[in-house]
Amino acid sequence: MYKITYSIFISCLCIFMNGCTKDADVKLPAVESKLVINSFISPQDTIVKAVVTISQPLYNNSNSGNYSIISNAAVQISDGVNTKTLTYNSTENYYSVHTSEFPITAGGSYHLTVTTPDGKNVNASTTIPSANSTLTFTSHLVNDPNQSDGYSIEAKWNDSPGTEDYYRIAYYGKEYYGNSDTSYSVFSDYFSDKDADGKVFDKSIKIYQSISAPGNSGELYLIHATKEYYLFHTKLAASGNSSDNPFAEPVQMFTNINGGFGVFAGFNQYKLPVFL
Repeated sequence: MYKITYSIFISCLCIFMNGCTKDADVKLPAVESKLVINSFISPQDTIVKAVVTISQPLYNNSNSGNYSIISNAAVQISDGVNTKTLTYNSTENYYSVHTSEFPITAGGSYHLTVTTPDGKNVNASTTIPSANSTLTFTSHLVNDPNQSDGYSIEAKWNDSPGTEDYYRIAYYGKEYYGNSDTSYSVFSDYFSDKDADGKVFDKSIKIYQSISAPGNSGELYLIHATKEYYLFHTKLAASGNSSDNPFAEPVQMFTNINGGFGVFAGFNQYKLPVFL
């Protein structure tokens, strides 16, 4: 009797659930596409460059991962006294002006504006930090059971007290095999002087390059960056690390573009040659 009653209950429940099923008609809110700007400026660069694209609403019929290049925008940069219009490069798909026409200097504040014929208008500002030339390093061979050869680069630099500072330490290495075979190694990390104001930063970098290959060399960079540079790149790194994790929380990307998305940021770099 229990099995018969249970079967009747399940049958009735299924009929009830099927009767409650209907197609959903949900009206999604309209989302306006916005301009997306990507521009980093530095005294060491030979051009001021800006990439201008348009965002795609998440709920549409197109591939929201693709960005359309905007080639007819008016892009201008100003230092408060001089203003220059960036020219569109149809081969590289970016806007640029040579720094011989518009130099970027440490301590200078710059304002970027972008307008399009359909009325979109965005802007952003950034200030170039000074170069930190206190970078020093030492290097030595290390034994790693998982690698045949390895080097450790110990990078140190002094933080300026009393200011909010952001850094990126980066290494770009070259390893030669014969006349035409070259491999490259890259390392990059980001730091804030929060809770470390005025202290000495000490960073160990592991580099895997063959000791049997002649001419191993590289370049060690200390980038003194703006807050917007730091926040954009750390958010970008966090979003990349969570992309393969189904349990990770979504990362909201940083933007300092008023009226749009993206980043306009400044940095100043100090470089040392490295011979291993």
